[in-house]
Amino acid sequence: MLKHLITLLILSFIITPVFAVEIPVKITPTQVISTLHDEVEVGDYFKFKVTDDVYYNEILYIPKGTIVVGIVSNIHENGYFCDNAEIIITPFKVKTFNNKVITINSTLTLNRKDFVCKNIGDKIVKYVGVVFRGNEIKIEPNSAEYNIFLVK
Repeated sequence: MLKHLITLLILSFIITPVFAVEIPVKITPTQVISTLHDEVEVGDYFKFKVTDDVYYNEILYIPKGTIVVGIVSNIHENGYFCDNAEIIITPFKVKTFNNKVITINSTLTLNRKDFVCKNIGDKIVKYVGVVFRGNEIKIEPNSAEYNIFLVK
């Protein structure tokens, strides 16, 4: 009997994470995110908005257009010789359909690939100039879409 009880207890710890569901939440920035002028610091807030409705158990959980606030947890400024800038944002706060504020402990990393090239000069800076000085991050509002994951 004790053997069965211990087995059930061990299985309950092992099986529990299997039932966790990762729900993708697509977001896009609503403000400029940039490291060009050393204006980003740890603890800063960035606003995003949800681009698609998020459903959980076939019920609307987070409506499209809902504001999501991300907190900068780490920043790496660009350096010399291909040392690119990087911003890590985690956690995120968002209101659900019933106005309950939840925390999404997903990590969003913004780095070199998120530098938007608008002309040939930007492309030269991104691909050739990086050898001398690492790339900065500059993301315009609604120019990129990212996935964060809500674990339920």
